[in-house]
Amino acid sequence: MSTQAKKDLAFALKTLVQTTALDKITIDALATKAQVNRNTFYYHFSDIYDLLRWTLEQDIISQVQDHLTAKNWAAKYAIALNYILANKALCLEALHSHQRDLLETFLFELGAQMVQSVVVTIDDDVTPLLAQDLVDFYGSAIASQIIKWLLTDCDTPKDILVSRATAILDGTIEFIINKNKHTSN
Repeated sequence: MSTQAKKDLAFALKTLVQTTALDKITIDALATKAQVNRNTFYYHFSDIYDLLRWTLEQDIISQVQDHLTAKNWAAKYAIALNYILANKALCLEALHSHQRDLLETFLFELGAQMVQSVVVTIDDDVTPLLAQDLVDFYGSAIASQIIKWLLTDCDTPKDILVSRATAILDGTIEFIINKNKHTSN
């Protein structure tokens, strides 16, 4: 029952953000919509933003992390963008809430996972410092791309976002790693 209650609360949150600002949604409204009591909510989550974090992790991260490699990161990115399109109200409300950093951090972690898979596949002997620099820089770039996309009401086709990210990640990271090898020798 506990996993089902969490899923019911996540669905209720996705439904309520269609008509109510995230910062205005109450625990009572969520519990009523999910047909659970307040205690059930608090048994699983500390607040609405904890529920939001769990929802994003369950819906996106689990799909993206599953067998993520340098060969399929673009397809995984497309899966994440499809989710954002399908749940645009939830993502926009998170972006415009007073806990905006929750979404920004989540998107950075998503981007970082994709970049990490590319870095490790290109060269598993890359120095930890260079690997972290690449993950931080390009993970932030992917997060920023998604945030800008949300702020422009997702008006750019998702395929264009994927191709832009592919153009940068597929060649640039390998170039940087190889350049670093030659300059450190």
